[in-house]
Amino acid sequence: MNLQSFQSEEEWIKAALDLIKKTKPKTIALSGGTTPKAIYSAMEDNAEFFQVDERYVPKNHPDSNYKLITETLAPQNFHYFDTSLPIPEALTKYEQELPDSFDLCILGIGPDGHTASLFPGQRPRGKVAHTHTKQFKIPDRLTITFAQILASKTLFILLRNKPEIVAELTNPTNSPSDFPALRLLTHPNLTLLSLQN
Repeated sequence: MNLQSFQSEEEWIKAALDLIKKTKPKTIALSGGTTPKAIYSAMEDNAEFFQVDERYVPKNHPDSNYKLITETLAPQNFHYFDTSLPIPEALTKYEQELPDSFDLCILGIGPDGHTASLFPGQRPRGKVAHTHTKQFKIPDRLTITFAQILASKTLFILLRNKPEIVAELTNPTNSPSDFPALRLLTHPNLTLLSLQN
């Protein structure tokens, strides 16, 4: 794992954009959440984009990752989980749109160690899955799985003010079952960009 730490948001954003340009990805998987918003706003729309995961809510819902990504990056070529469909149909449709591997997959990590919508104690098979957690107000999630994530050519983890997660990734004290993001450490081309400000 290549760990880079920053105290300036401007430097953190620049480092992420520089790495993306260096990677020259043609297919990019994007996570949701507030952490990557500033980076998405500054990214170039010159690739084919995919969702990492989505809450099962309408596209215009305030917590929709689709809404966040389309309002920040506004990609022209964007594949997403269609939450207007029943969950099984949404998964089938999205899986058919996935490439064999992403050139770049951008991820975050939650306090419990979840990444994408892959939570502790869960290890769904296949490329996409419906997961469920009582931890959040929107329990139903649609997500790509570790099989799809780890097939990516390059992984970026973006963290903001999460020193405890950086510590766990650099010196693990949990099992991957209890802290799923530890599975990412098996990837040969993993970069962690950590902002502490």
